[in-house]
Amino acid sequence: MSKKNHFGKTILITVIMSWVLQSGGASVWASDAYETIAKIPVQHGGRIKPFHSFAEEIVRFVTEKRNLQGVSATETVWGWLTKPEVWNKEPLIPVTYRPLQQDFKVMLVNRRISPEVLLSHPSFLNRAEAALSKQRKNETLSFPEKKTAELYEKASVFRMIGEGYIPGWIAQPESPQRAWMNFQQLATPDGQRAFINIFSESQLIELNETLRNLFIQLNDQPDSQSAQQAAVDFKNLLNRMRETHGIILDEKNLNREILYHNLRPFHWAWMLYLASILLLMMSSKKIPTPPMVGTAASAASVITWVAGFLFHSYGFYLRCMIAGRPPVSNMYESVIWVSWAAIFFALILWGVYRAAFLQWSAAAVAVLALMIAESFPVLLNPSISPLEPVLRSNLWLTVHVLTITLSYGAFALAWGMGHWAMFGFALRPDKKEANLKIAQYIYRAIQIGVILLASGTVLGGVWANYSWGRFWGWDPKETWALIALLGYLMVLHGRFARWLNTFGLVVGAVVAFLGILMAWYGVNFVLAAGLHSYGFGGGGLPYVAAAVAADLFAVFTAVFLYKKNNRRMTAFSSR
Repeated sequence: MSKKNHFGKTILITVIMSWVLQSGGASVWASDAYETIAKIPVQHGGRIKPFHSFAEEIVRFVTEKRNLQGVSATETVWGWLTKPEVWNKEPLIPVTYRPLQQDFKVMLVNRRISPEVLLSHPSFLNRAEAALSKQRKNETLSFPEKKTAELYEKASVFRMIGEGYIPGWIAQPESPQRAWMNFQQLATPDGQRAFINIFSESQLIELNETLRNLFIQLNDQPDSQSAQQAAVDFKNLLNRMRETHGIILDEKNLNREILYHNLRPFHWAWMLYLASILLLMMSSKKIPTPPMVGTAASAASVITWVAGFLFHSYGFYLRCMIAGRPPVSNMYESVIWVSWAAIFFALILWGVYRAAFLQWSAAAVAVLALMIAESFPVLLNPSISPLEPVLRSNLWLTVHVLTITLSYGAFALAWGMGHWAMFGFALRPDKKEANLKIAQYIYRAIQIGVILLASGTVLGGVWANYSWGRFWGWDPKETWALIALLGYLMVLHGRFARWLNTFGLVVGAVVAFLGILMAWYGVNFVLAAGLHSYGFGGGGLPYVAAAVAADLFAVFTAVFLYKKNNRRMTAFSSR
């Protein structure tokens, strides 16, 4: 590579790194008043959380965006709550399903529709009611029915906020976990009588006056000192009402949740991982391969890589402390846990081999996983939710799930290394020593994964015996976990018995991951059958199918090039 080209590559990488380091960061509040409101504890979805967490979840659900026009979620949802007649006419709700787009046609603005139009469209409402009726009877919905129900639910959630049904603001004295009183209840005679019985008439009057003042101040001058004071008065009044009845909330955990949302540790983690890849590229004129890394840029890339892992770990710590449980609830937590495991095992192997290839591959896998988790919040819901009853207070199941998903991390690392290695083998078959080293790293990662997957499967049987009275029942999840394990055992045994050469091992590491993908995603999101119903979800199948097709195409291409170049080398050496 010429000095000119190398300089150009360095400039390009520097520009990308500048974008990476500037694109993240904490939430920006429009005013101190909204920052105060963001920290007020509310109840929603079976959990007590800061209003900011509630607002982010609602904006993400209704609009499928993190925020609207750069305005904080807190300010947006407060506007929905206090000025629903204004927001009701705004095209907030995305309509992505083409037949539904055809139904609404001219009523769409940039493929979005307003809650007012949706909730006043007779034919749509009829179809939605039919779909929801089937849903209540636990009947299977067709894809169009599912999309219709989802669209209706988005509009319904907006309406519930505007009418004051959610969230809950006032804790019940018997137990903070009991349903909190909402603004709609305070607007009805029965709700007011219930409030007076719990608190007092004077506090009801004070609460109404405080709320009225807050609404006026935020509508007129949201950046003023008066608006900030009105928000503080409202927050302090709710605190006094709780203290009067001895209701103590975990303020430390609420502040921790605000920090988690503002810091966005997983966002910073993938940016740092990406920065470590770019630094590693700057340290070499070609894609880094073994052996040792030694330049200043390489050292900086390792430091950045480790910094990303620390952000990743800190994000998990915060999330687990907030939720009061390990990350076993949904696919989002599973994806970020698997990406963490890939980096963790890469760090262990890097400590043994000091190979830049391990760092490069693991960082690429983690960037891909974390960007997917961040880019598809509707499919991979990042909300912190309570555990399903079957998962609560069950040590065996928690250990089983974490062990299984740890193995996915080791296999994901082998999968990532396998992609780089396949084309390295195919395009440069003469580099036998380097290729053998790469195959060794992949072999070790698969060994780690097999040990963990086998252990997790056995632990799953222990839990099944404890919970369902049988060790093994050929449930779809159990069956595919066994298939995935056998697939990797075939790769290891094939290499050990010399049925597979080094390139065969590399290809096996990539192809066998499809079994993991089926056990991990396919059973839960495609089959949605069996006793593991707590983990079921839906959506994303076209994207996953396209990714699998692209992956198989990459495998076939690498195999074709490998055979072609090896025949050429054999013909050349025979001359």
